[in-house]
Amino acid sequence: MKIMKKYTRRASCNTCPGGPDRLHLEGFGKVMLMSAAALGMTAALTIQSSMAFFTTYVSGGGSHPVTLGAQTEIHEDVSDMTKHIVIRNTSETNDCYVRVKAFYAEPFEITYTDVGGGSGSWFLGENDFWYYSGILAPGEATGALDAKIEVPGDYDKDSFNVVVIQECTPVLYDENGSPYADWSMKYSDYEEEAR
Repeated sequence: MKIMKKYTRRASCNTCPGGPDRLHLEGFGKVMLMSAAALGMTAALTIQSSMAFFTTYVSGGGSHPVTLGAQTEIHEDVSDMTKHIVIRNTSETNDCYVRVKAFYAEPFEITYTDVGGGSGSWFLGENDFWYYSGILAPGEATGALDAKIEVPGDYDKDSFNVVVIQECTPVLYDENGSPYADWSMKYSDYEEEAR
């Protein structure tokens, strides 16, 4: 009420700058000022939240090696024309299954014997591979699989080669939590030639 009297008194005063129209300008100016302030505060709040959205994502540089698969090493000792084959899981994090296969020339014969000593046993399976039945935890090794090489009498025992390859695959688990091997995802120490 006091404010209205003040403006009314100024508007009726001939000595006031702006004359009688001053009442309308002062009232309109304050409304505009308040509206602009409210709009500015609203914009400030929106900009801060927008800036918070844009600054929550960070990019970085550099690299770190990540091992996703299984890693194994084959150890072969030879004595009395017998290869003693042991596979060790050299991965630091992954359990795996392993299998081995020997390649040799036609007149030779190989006889396999599961010597044991590990948590599983060796058995002849698909594609003439010898499969180790146990799961190899990181750092563990299989029991020995002996491959006795039968050389015909007329061959020089130092002039031939028997190559043993090994493959491994990570342990997978089905919906019941049972472990299984998927040999379509295998890691090997050799590469097949393209035919």
